[in-house]
Parts: sequence; C-alpha cells; structure tokens
Amino acid sequence: MKHLASFFLIAAVCIAPVEAITVVPMTFEELVAESTAVVYARVADVRGRWTADRRNIESVVTLESLRYLKGDLGAEPAVRLPGGEAGGMMQVLPGAPVLRTGDLVVLFLGARGPVIPSPVGLTQGVFRVAVDPRTGTALVMPPPLKASAAGRIIRGAVDRRALTMDAFAREVRAAAGAGR
Repeated sequence: MKHLASFFLIAAVCIAPVEAITVVPMTFEELVAESTAVVYARVADVRGRWTADRRNIESVVTLESLRYLKGDLGAEPAVRLPGGEAGGMMQVLPGAPVLRTGDLVVLFLGARGPVIPSPVGLTQGVFRVAVDPRTGTALVMPPPLKASAAGRIIRGAVDRRALTMDAFAREVRAAAGAGR
C-alpha cells in the first residue's frame, strides 16, 4: 500500500504544470534597442497584487523619474515586476529584480500596447545606482555582458567600471544611435 501511495505522489508531482522563465543574455546595445524608455529614477512605492487569474503575484512599482536617457513615460511612471507580496503570501521568481522604496536605479523599460512597462530582460534591464558619499556623484555599473568583435557575448569583461550618470547617458545615446 505504501508503494502505491508513493507512486501516486510521484506521478502527481511529475504531471503538475511547471512554469519556467528563460532569460537570454542581452548585450547593452540590445537592451537599448529593445527599450521603449530608459529612466534614471528613485523607487517611490512598491505594491504587490494578485494577477487577474489569481495564480501569481506581481509588484507594481511607482517611480520618481529623475532623468530620461531614452523616451519619456512621465514624472511618475509605474513599472510591473513578477513576484512580490500580496495577501500575506510572497512569491519569489529567480531572475526577477526586487526593488525597494528609496532605491536609485536606471531601468530599461519595454512595453507593447496598453500595458504597464516591465524591465527588458528582467534583471538585465535594472542597473543599480550608488551615490559617491564624498562627491555626491551618481555612479552606474555597466552591464556584465559585452559583445565581442566576433559577435560572442563576453561575461565579466575586465574593462567594466562604474560610470557617472552623464557618461552612462552617453553610452545609451551611442547605442541608440548605432541601432538606427
């Protein structure tokens, strides 16, 4: 009897629907090209909610835009992220960014149609910003992925270093101009 119960338990687990998120690594140029808007912002609010089918939780993040590097979604755009907290439940998805009130970020946002935009490539479209305590300068860490001359993507490029917001904005504009 124990073996039969074990068999049914294993069978139930094996046939249960499994959902996965696959994120293909993107180069900086691809991030810029796929983005409707690129915004330097402070996270003003994060609210979890159930999706319409009540199967998942998503977070709606309200931003205080400080500067647009591409496009314009207004002074207080909302962004949708998978996962979050709602109704006493928490859902965490590997590869999904987590933002907290007060965070400084540069977001590469994509949206098609009348929907709340989301970061392009999930975490790939979220760049954390640190403020140098000595100078007050906002510093952005460039992406860990870089396209090589051979067309391959190099992880952990040695020339990766923090950029000022102005230098980062120039990189975004250069990539946007190259994509035309």
